[in-house]
Amino acid sequence: MLIVRADIKFNRPEGNTVESDGISTQYPLRPAFKFGDGLLFSGTIISNIPCDKFLYQESYHVNIEFPTIEGEAYEEIKPLINEGMILDIQNASRIIGTAKVLDFTYKK
Repeated sequence: MLIVRADIKFNRPEGNTVESDGISTQYPLRPAFKFGDGLLFSGTIISNIPCDKFLYQESYHVNIEFPTIEGEAYEEIKPLINEGMILDIQNASRIIGTAKVLDFTYKK
């Protein structure tokens, strides 16, 4: 499993259709992350601080666990991932934020 330590920031939804000021952390957040080269993997965002929601346009230090990135999938990701890179956070095809990779580890 790939574990990424990152700073994330969620974009405010366009058109102000949502009256909320952020994304609730009441349930596990498992958006997709775009690694480039057509590779998109879902990851579970785990906050390093207790909070009820991730406020839009605020930066949060988190861990992101990618349980489906192992074996051959990790071999495909390994040359693409590096410290400092920016991953788009997606919900379906809509980009909802960014994650800046601080460091990463791979655990078998």
